Amino acid sequence: MTRALIAALALAGLSAPARTQEFDTAAAESRLRGCLLAGSNSALAGDLQTKVIEVRAFCGSQIARVRAQRTAGLSGAAKADAVRKLDAEIALAIANFTGKDIHALDQ
Repeated sequence: MTRALIAALALAGLSAPARTQEFDTAAAESRLRGCLLAGSNSALAGDLQTKVIEVRAFCGSQIARVRAQRTAGLSGAAKADAVRKLDAEIALAIANFTGKDIHALDQ
């Protein structure tokens, strides 16, 4: 009986870090989204590129945390692709929050 209990506790302990990591990732993504929303609403008037620069500066620590989580274990092209995807998501979120056209960044 005690061996079964010890085995069950050991298995539960092994799955706890995975759940904690998933929670940390979700929390970091949520904090980043909240920061982008707050930064977008308080950014000075101007074009979308200016707003993206301002908001990225405002949310730098949250962006760095999410970038580190998304690129953990990646290298080379995979890491660069993950960073580009995050940058595109950030620009799109800021465009949506400010009501600016995302295609204005292409020019």
